[in-house]
Amino acid sequence: MKCVLEGNGVKVFGKAIQALSRVGEELWLDPTVKGLALRSVNSAHSAYTCFLFSPLFFGHYSLGSGSEQGSETIKCKLIMRYVLPLFRCLTSIERNVERCQISISTPSDRVIIQFFCRHGR
Repeated sequence: MKCVLEGNGVKVFGKAIQALSRVGEELWLDPTVKGLALRSVNSAHSAYTCFLFSPLFFGHYSLGSGSEQGSETIKCKLIMRYVLPLFRCLTSIERNVERCQISISTPSDRVIIQFFCRHGR
């Protein structure tokens, strides 16, 4: 899965992650044909929140090759305390961030979040 957020979309995406951090300690990324779902549930399983970002929200959105989409669905669990600082610092540098690229690689089980800034800063 690969998606690219541009402009204000990076800020909106970051605000959604910040809201999910108030609910639970884990962030689930579920890429589907309908879009990218961000989910969180609290430890008692009494509260659940989901944000679904349509493919139209992204500058580019693809699930990957046919072999990756095959019979397995990609579900990725991240620890919130490692993801939240990436998007929390955006408020101070949001003027310089032009786009954000998120990639999920199923063979290597990696999530890569890259920020691209103006003038390479």
